[in-house]
Amino acid sequence: MTATEQENLIIHETPQTPNTKSEAFVKTMTIPSNEDKIKIKKVLLEKLVLPEAIKQEYVNNNKAKKAFIVLGTFLLSLSAGATAGFSAVLIPQLQHAKGHKKYSTEMVSWVAAISSLALLFGNMISGYLMDRLGRRSSQMLLSWLYIGGWTTIAITTNIHLILVGRFITGLCQGWLGPLGPVFVGEISSPAYRGLFLASLSLSTAFGVFMSHLFGTLLHWSHASLLCGTFPLIGCIILYYAPESPAWFASKSQISKCIKSFQWYRGTGPSMKEELDKMILEHTKKVDKRSKIETLKINISKPEFWKPLCIMLVFFAITQLSGINVFCAYTTEIMEILLGSKTNTYAAMLGIDILRCVALVTACIMLRRMGRRPIAIFSGTFTSLSLIILSIYLYLVEINVIKQVTPVISLVLTAVYIVVSNIGVGPLPWNMVGEVFASETKGIGSGLSVMMMSVFSFGTVKTAPAMFKNIGHYGTYLFYGMSTLIGTIFLYFCLPETKGKTLLQIEERFRSGKKRKILETIDITSA
Repeated sequence: MTATEQENLIIHETPQTPNTKSEAFVKTMTIPSNEDKIKIKKVLLEKLVLPEAIKQEYVNNNKAKKAFIVLGTFLLSLSAGATAGFSAVLIPQLQHAKGHKKYSTEMVSWVAAISSLALLFGNMISGYLMDRLGRRSSQMLLSWLYIGGWTTIAITTNIHLILVGRFITGLCQGWLGPLGPVFVGEISSPAYRGLFLASLSLSTAFGVFMSHLFGTLLHWSHASLLCGTFPLIGCIILYYAPESPAWFASKSQISKCIKSFQWYRGTGPSMKEELDKMILEHTKKVDKRSKIETLKINISKPEFWKPLCIMLVFFAITQLSGINVFCAYTTEIMEILLGSKTNTYAAMLGIDILRCVALVTACIMLRRMGRRPIAIFSGTFTSLSLIILSIYLYLVEINVIKQVTPVISLVLTAVYIVVSNIGVGPLPWNMVGEVFASETKGIGSGLSVMMMSVFSFGTVKTAPAMFKNIGHYGTYLFYGMSTLIGTIFLYFCLPETKGKTLLQIEERFRSGKKRKILETIDITSA
């Protein structure tokens, strides 16, 4: 059925058992204008029983819009993953480049870690800019800075300018850290929020794979140019997106908020209920206080400090599990696990593919299961896999086992990659866009991801020294025990957010009770 036929059906054909008010409304119509036809269509979609195909097409259009805009943020996250993984191919090529001296362990660690250091500064400005400029505009601005960073890496052979380019891309990665999940969380319905947020972690993993693939096949200067196309395309997509409705509401731009909400979520009765609640909540909270004043006022509120503490620990667990270390030093790690330099790049790409598969699995699991059970499962088995891998490498070190058997070491590594990327890796990024109240979302997410940056820099920067001083087995044992301790904390403190609206989650932290909050919002709506 064409759009015109559907429109004619809605205007001229009432069902056999119509709503009385709607029937009277249609009968009093004379020659409707195009604007009137649109209004009639919305009324009948909400009030009358129309053919299911028409309703489904209306819902699917909104899903397609959301998916398309999420793709823009997805591509920016792809560049973030490329930033994290690029050092694994950049360092070996720099070390073996003709006419260049072999760089020290200290310099190598800076090439890998300087982007993690820049994360901290990106996090510092992210919360302010997302609240000042808006979620969409902030993403578009960082896209151009991202392109500049990748271009700087591509056009120079000077190690110090390469470090500058790495710093710029790391700054953008930190900037995007809290911004991406907040934007996606605000435009998504509860039914699809987990899936879309998990896709950001998937895109980061896919970005790691793409940077490794480009660096395996091409010179690093060409590889960096290809990585720069990701934010370029993402910026073009976001150009056509409306701003987040929650941001409009926070700025008291109610008419724009309504238009944006309807563009992303539709106009059904359940959607109208959620929109009304969101506007009412923001209307109560509108003020002219600075961020520091807002922080002082909200720091004692349980709906702020409880999720903040949980997210700080969760992000610390993510980094102390060694996820970013495996991305940054993949070739060196594969050399130890294989027992030789042969096939290290093939093993690296295999691990990257496995990481992507694990995150696809995570997307499916998050759609069907809660955040809490996945987090506990992932944390437990991540710690166990690291501890067992550590014991195996230690037995090789003391000659109880004569030499590394690649099959055993790679299987243990594969288990670690899968279980860590099912929960420990993606879940904090999912939940940082969910757990904070709207008025403290910028501050809360910024502080959370800022602490993640500190731990990311610390783990990536110290990894070469730890490998050298306590060996790979000692390093993995440290990561495994840290993850285990953090998982115990999550078991007692992590709440469930699946299927809940952002207002329900806020009320859960405020009340401190696991009670059922009466809501009329249909969480299965698109």
